[in-house]
Amino acid sequence: MNWKDIRLAYWPYHASCAVPGDRRRFIFYAKERKINFELANPSHKYDIVFLTYGCNLAKWMAYKKANPGTKIIFELIDSYLMEDAGLFTFFRGCIRYFAKRESKLYLNYKKALKKMLTQCDAVICSTPIQKENMKGLNNNIHVSLDYFSDDITQHKESFETNGKLKLVWEGQAYTVKNLLVINDVLEKLKDDIELHIITDSDIKFPFKIFDKKTADVLKPLKCTWHFHNWEKKNFSSIISDSDLAIIPITSSQKIMWNKPENKMLLLWEIGVPVLASATPAYKRVMDEAGLDFYCTTENEWVEKIRRYKNSTSDEKKVYVGKADAYLRSRHSKELLLEKWDRIFESVMN
Repeated sequence: MNWKDIRLAYWPYHASCAVPGDRRRFIFYAKERKINFELANPSHKYDIVFLTYGCNLAKWMAYKKANPGTKIIFELIDSYLMEDAGLFTFFRGCIRYFAKRESKLYLNYKKALKKMLTQCDAVICSTPIQKENMKGLNNNIHVSLDYFSDDITQHKESFETNGKLKLVWEGQAYTVKNLLVINDVLEKLKDDIELHIITDSDIKFPFKIFDKKTADVLKPLKCTWHFHNWEKKNFSSIISDSDLAIIPITSSQKIMWNKPENKMLLLWEIGVPVLASATPAYKRVMDEAGLDFYCTTENEWVEKIRRYKNSTSDEKKVYVGKADAYLRSRHSKELLLEKWDRIFESVMN
């Protein structure tokens, strides 16, 4: 693909372009393909504008109307269109407007997102379910996942379990409450496990009204747990030193339940087996990998954690081998880059 004469702009998740949503997605692709771009400015003329969730929808829809020849790619990774109605979803448009992230007050922000999807030239989502849910809004929808290798500094080498089983959970602080979904499980296993939690120390919200300490959310946990502040330089070493990663997810919130498999693939790439809730993404990927390591009941969580603790090193390596085979056949660097190529080719052609 010839990028030499293409004027490309990007609206990042963060102005630094350094947060995971940036560096594991478009920024990764641009670096690999040596693509020049600038941060998107509605007062400039472009051939292609790549927008992420968080852009000013009203402003960029007006831009598209004034510049119909400009191709707009819109990335909507989370399942906001599937989100249940609630206080926060109702006020999302208000919050964004008063935070000056939107130039128009949308009382129904989901409706605004749908309108955006109809007006752009390509849409990027993260799961087949999302893609199916968006049908009828756009005819050019692509599923794309994250690239993690540049963030990983250490891989798991030893599979010997000595003493308590070291469980690990990694993720954004606002999702840490998912651990409470299996709190009774953790209590039943408290003599056999210790839990390591890698995240941020604060959970932050717009206007700081609902800000809270992550440790306060974790206080109800009924097992021994250790907190580790998330840092790019060492998060993978903490994970690789653990025995088993866990990803419990609450089924009561559709936006959580329908998240993609990114976190599991990251943990697999570090070399750590994963036990997860049976969400659509985790179940689909594990079935394809030939692994039965997802749970629908508390009893399954207890039984599978105990089974893993009592398994031999060779048995654990079989799990890791299947996960590695999946990564090589479905989530290699080359395959990810090819998907990104097709996304841009779909608007350039």
